[in-house]
Amino acid sequence: MSLIDLKNISAGYARTPVLKDISLTVSEGEAVMIGGPNGAGKTTMLRVMAALLPFEGEMTLEGQDASHMKRRDIASLIALMPQTQEMYFSYTVSQAVMLGRYVRMRRGLYGPSAEDKEIVDRVMNDCGVYELRDRLLSELSGGQLQRALLARTFAQETPVVLLDEPGNNLDIKFRAELTEYLEAWMEGTTEYRGKQIRNTLAGVFHDLGEAARLCRRGVFVKDGRIVSDVDLKDAFNSKVLNEVYDFDVISYKRTESAFWNS
Repeated sequence: MSLIDLKNISAGYARTPVLKDISLTVSEGEAVMIGGPNGAGKTTMLRVMAALLPFEGEMTLEGQDASHMKRRDIASLIALMPQTQEMYFSYTVSQAVMLGRYVRMRRGLYGPSAEDKEIVDRVMNDCGVYELRDRLLSELSGGQLQRALLARTFAQETPVVLLDEPGNNLDIKFRAELTEYLEAWMEGTTEYRGKQIRNTLAGVFHDLGEAARLCRRGVFVKDGRIVSDVDLKDAFNSKVLNEVYDFDVISYKRTESAFWNS
């Protein structure tokens, strides 16, 4: 089943076009790497997929026209973890992660339920920020803030998660733990509108090895267009990466591998 379907999408910022007539389908249960050089349009694509950026063209989410969906319904289906986050308020980590529960909370003045609090505690623990729960976001290091944003994303409990460079600022230990967490998450399902949907991931990755552990499909973007949509194994054994990055990626990675094997 198709969860995200983009057809002839163009989008940008103000009068600056970024994406140019792209079409892409993400199906239930897929894990998709979005790759490409800096400035190619990868983040813009994620923002369109989350219906957070105006666009020209057609987009359906779980078969529904995204332009006719309520924001709450979209946020129940898709969670986006941005690459960067501007902090305008002095939230603690636990308060920020609880914001991810907003779409799941009962309407009215009830506040967080016992279940909401239990889920927030669990994802903070899973993302390694439980001990930081009373710290202000403004007091965190880049890596700690990244883990807090990950916890907030997973607190939203959506079947589709979009990640923009999830390993950014994380040390090697936490990057490995994040990969293991995502691998386990991909094995499960999440409820949406009364039915269980297999967990689905699309993410921007610059670490190709990290992406290969999680994803089987690679969508490569260059100059605002999708230039390749292939099985990642095929990409790693072809000229695709060289053409996308204008660089001999394969030779570079082989040199790096030789260093670790020495």
